[in-house]
Amino acid sequence: MHILLVQQSAPYGSSHAKEALDIALTAATFEQDISILFTGDACYQLMSNQFPEHIDQKNISHMLKALPIYGLEEVLVDEDSLNSRGIVNLTDSPVLKKITKSDIKKIYQSADTVIRL
Repeated sequence: MHILLVQQSAPYGSSHAKEALDIALTAATFEQDISILFTGDACYQLMSNQFPEHIDQKNISHMLKALPIYGLEEVLVDEDSLNSRGIVNLTDSPVLKKITKSDIKKIYQSADTVIRL
């Protein structure tokens, strides 16, 4: 069973971003087949040089870097969302892969379960 976790929320405006990463880490811990797709404002989570401590928040980019340790091999990002937001400096992650709208459609079709946050 393949799970697709779609993140749409900005990193620090709500708890959705952290909750989604918690779900991904938990699923990976139990050896579930899970992929994460960052789209829309969630792409801001992937930016390097974030300083959330200025707003009394923890930096969630550390959680992103831990994903491969938990066996999460596929972290996808909507290339159109990056381009429309002018995001060019992404966090350093060996599992991060930019994908197109047609790729996204195929991924949705192949997923058994889709969770959107």
